[in-house]
Amino acid sequence: MTVITHLAVGAAAGSFTDNAAGAALLGMLSHVPLDVLPHYEFDKMWLEVAAVSAVFAAMLVAGMGRTGIFWGAVGAVAPDIENLLWKVGILPRERKVFPGHSPRLSRVFPHGRSLGPRHVLTQAAIVCASVAVVFLSMRAGAS
Repeated sequence: MTVITHLAVGAAAGSFTDNAAGAALLGMLSHVPLDVLPHYEFDKMWLEVAAVSAVFAAMLVAGMGRTGIFWGAVGAVAPDIENLLWKVGILPRERKVFPGHSPRLSRVFPHGRSLGPRHVLTQAAIVCASVAVVFLSMRAGAS
């Protein structure tokens, strides 16, 4: 799953609480089913790193650093740090520990098979739905 999809779903999950730890846990839990589903992943990891960094920076500039939305997004993206470290050669594949990433847990939480680039449209729909949940939760909090 693209990291931006994880971020968006985690933000939506985190929007259900103002508790930072609870939101981060919800975000992290959301990561597992997304990785188990068949999906497309971008080849250009630095593009994803830049996009996710820009979203987090925008959230901080908008004053969202103490919201469940922000911490849900952080929790959802955090597991992919080990994938980044693996891709750049710092972490061996067999040392990955997160369900869906770990070779030791692959029987319980198998990583979804890779689909072609056209399947990024499914993820775009998931991102749009997640952003709608975030905006609706922000609107409900403002009233």
